[in-house]
Amino acid sequence: MIATLPKYYFDAVDPMSFLVDREIRAVEHESGVRVTRVPFELRPAPAELTDPADLCWESRWSEAQSLTAESLLVPHLVPRSRKAHELFLHAETSGLGRDALEEIFNAFFVKGLDIGRVDILVGIGRSLGLDHTETKAVLDVDRFEAEAGHLTETADAAGVSTVPCLVTPDARLEGFHNQAAIGTLLAGR
Repeated sequence: MIATLPKYYFDAVDPMSFLVDREIRAVEHESGVRVTRVPFELRPAPAELTDPADLCWESRWSEAQSLTAESLLVPHLVPRSRKAHELFLHAETSGLGRDALEEIFNAFFVKGLDIGRVDILVGIGRSLGLDHTETKAVLDVDRFEAEAGHLTETADAAGVSTVPCLVTPDARLEGFHNQAAIGTLLAGR
């Protein structure tokens, strides 16, 4: 029997997903367990963009800020995450998905860049060693749009309705959890 890897559902514009990804990375480094990252867009088109002044968003942002010693930049705009997720999926084809996700998160939450812009994402791809022309073409023609949509449908079928969400065959953690809780869940998989 082939073991199913734990799955981590994230949204690239969600501050809690950013923090949980860091916690998972620490557990992966310590334990050697690998977790599959799965993009899940919380507000896909045609839904309106998230307003950074929205009380739910502000609350989520404040909670994330209270959980980290690092100063996160408050965005003036919360872009759609679909293009960032497409870059992640493109990078995955070269084995660079985890690195791409880390750079996407850092671009948005630490550097304050608009990760909905193709030029910003192409720059992230280039910094990872991805071919500039190919990455731009992939993002311009929405090569991974259908796959990103399919992954959202797969998440829905698995009962995932919010992020961050870490799922094993026997359990799940939703919302922020620290390394200890994540390590315990992954050790019991």
